[in-house]
Order: sequence, then structure tokens, then C-alpha cells
Amino acid sequence: MLVCQDDIPTYPCRLGYVPMKTHVFCIAQHDWIVKAYIDTTSEDADVILDELQSIGADMDVMRKAYKNLRSGERNTGLTYASPWNRETIIVVSQATSAEEFFNSIVHEIAHAGVYTCEALGIDLKSEQAAYFQGGLARDLYPCIKEFLCECCRHKAGHGEH
Repeated sequence: MLVCQDDIPTYPCRLGYVPMKTHVFCIAQHDWIVKAYIDTTSEDADVILDELQSIGADMDVMRKAYKNLRSGERNTGLTYASPWNRETIIVVSQATSAEEFFNSIVHEIAHAGVYTCEALGIDLKSEQAAYFQGGLARDLYPCIKEFLCECCRHKAGHGEH
């Protein structure tokens, strides 16, 4: 499923601010792009809102995203898929623990799978849909692995936020 893997440019680091992780990959057989923003804070809201707007998110989506992203809450996320641009954006905020991060990423992968499969005409009860969601998880793994255990989170500086 993974064709290209590339980090989106790192955004300027403000004093005391740990930049979010970004990951983009292409699902070649469907000509679809997935962008993931991981370990986000309210400081990242403008970048993510710009991305959502660039792929055609409507005002209702933008309002909900603004509220979510600006809240500064941990253990949350959002997902938006644009069938017109053939692009999905996944956002997962900073988490209070590895378990909460895992819960958030699985939740957002489920949304991404549903939204994208619906746009592609894939039956949500099919094996193809299940493999599609599994592929999303596999393709996100290089970007999220350091958040999946407490030891790795602390070594990478994610447990002290």
C-alpha cells in the first residue's frame, strides 16, 4: 500500500514547544494521499487548519476542527477525507499515556478507513475495507511507533508535555 513516505517540512520550533510529527504517504492503487499530524498541540492549529482548507473542508468542518485544535485537550483527534482531492488528513493530539495514544490513533484510523472507503465505493463490511484500514495502520507505524509504549515515549520526550 505504501508508495512514498516523506516527512512534511518541519515547522519552526518555538521556545518550549516540541513540534508535531508529520507523515505523508500515497496509496497508489487508489491514487489517494494520506497526511498525518501526530502529537499535536494548539500551537499546530494554524498549519492543520490551512491543510484542511486546502483540500476543501467546508465551514462546518472548519469550525469543529478549530474548536478541537485550539482547545489544547489531550487524547483527542480528528480526521477529514476529501473525495474531490483524493486526500485524507489524520490528526492525533498529544496523549497522556501510551494507552490513550493507541486509543486515539485506532479511533482516527477507523474514521479514515470509513471515510476513504466510502469515497472509493468499497463496501465497509468487506475484507477489502478491513485490509485497507490495516494498511493505514501499517503505513502510519513508522511515524507512531515511538508513542506506543511508555518507555519509548519518555525517551523521545513525549511523556513530559
